[in-house]
Amino acid sequence: TPFQSPAWLFAWWSVFGTSEPVVFTARADGELVGLLPLYLLREPGCRKLLPIGVGLSDYIDALLDPVAGASADLLMAAISDTPGWDECWLPDLALEGALATARSAPGLTDRSEPASSCPVLDLPSDVAKLGEVVPRKTLRDLRQARARAESAGGVLIEAVAEDALAAAVDDLFRLHELRWRDRGQSGVCSDTTVRRFHRIAARELLKAKMLRLYRLKIGGAVAAVYYGFVAKSRAYAYLGGFDPLQERVSPGAQIIARAIEQAIAEGVANFDFLRGGESYKYSWGAVDRCKISRHLSRCQYR
Repeated sequence: TPFQSPAWLFAWWSVFGTSEPVVFTARADGELVGLLPLYLLREPGCRKLLPIGVGLSDYIDALLDPVAGASADLLMAAISDTPGWDECWLPDLALEGALATARSAPGLTDRSEPASSCPVLDLPSDVAKLGEVVPRKTLRDLRQARARAESAGGVLIEAVAEDALAAAVDDLFRLHELRWRDRGQSGVCSDTTVRRFHRIAARELLKAKMLRLYRLKIGGAVAAVYYGFVAKSRAYAYLGGFDPLQERVSPGAQIIARAIEQAIAEGVANFDFLRGGESYKYSWGAVDRCKISRHLSRCQYR
């Protein structure tokens, strides 16, 4: 997924990294076939191994050559054989992923538990067939919202290029936080460190051709921003924001619709709304993709 890409992980490490990376590699005849980037976090009374990207990545996993199926088991054994840690937390693992299916290593207590699921919409091959997967009410509401927006001054949805990237990301932060403040809460983008990470990640993901950043304007004013990714025939809706004063014309739904339509045009097979059970995701017809988290600990702390 994009969350295993250098664009994402190096951006994360540049902002949140410590001085103690613990990166496991697997090789076959000298050739790199597996990579698991972790780091050591020292807390009072406990030394934790955590994945690089933890907290902001919706999917965690090792990166493996598909022909090296046993590499995940070897990486898990290497974690066990490595001294200097007490607990290893591997969250947000897709059930079919390498780390979720790797065998437990001797000498460790290995506990699994459900993680926050990701609603996923399987996409048709043609936009004209959206009615086969999206509920009729959602499409009807979308048509009405588009008509209202046109009468309110017209709609423009643009794919953001490099020259407008910084301004669009600022619009994303502003609208995302505006929506949360409207609910009396603060969103993830209220943290200046998280904002710095996303500014770097968006730039690097754009270079890697994985970024899908759309900005919707009504009557010339920015009303919504969509921040997502595409990789390996799968789209990921990571973050969005819209102006609550424009709620009557559903700018959030309109910009998600554009992201879905563009994904279909690119031949994408799945639209992943990522973790969280917000009702709007299911209104599009998305179905949960379950995940687990694994918690490894020494049978006896060393």
